[in-house]
Amino acid sequence: MYLRHVTLTTGHVRDSYADEVSSEVMAGMRHLIQRICVGDTSEAVSLREYASVGAYSVAGRCSARCLVVTVYADGPPTELVCTIGVAAHSRCGATLWRNLHQWGQVPVRTDPTQCPPEPWVAAALDEAAASHPDAMAWLGDFERCLAWAWLS
Repeated sequence: MYLRHVTLTTGHVRDSYADEVSSEVMAGMRHLIQRICVGDTSEAVSLREYASVGAYSVAGRCSARCLVVTVYADGPPTELVCTIGVAAHSRCGATLWRNLHQWGQVPVRTDPTQCPPEPWVAAALDEAAASHPDAMAWLGDFERCLAWAWLS
């Protein structure tokens, strides 16, 4: 089984396999998902305890089969860098895919009507991404690891 990994902003697509993520990273990502999916709304969680990525935080929403995570720069939500969606099932996948195309200010290269088959992870970079090139070095791996943890 593979996971389709899409960057909406660039149109880049890559297939990812679960064995690309170590069990230690998987455990950390599961813990992070539990923290951001508490209650109806969650407060931002610092990524410092999960990775050495600087002052970034995440917030998210979980449904039975889909996950949405927003990545912020400079501590608790200040600058939106990226929105990540993970779809495990078509019941929420198509809606999430369309919604990802509506959020943010940066144009995307993918088609909101052409949802990839589930499971997939997709990232929509926001304007603040250009101000945080260090985040571009780790975001792709973070997206993939988070998605595999969600799917497992």
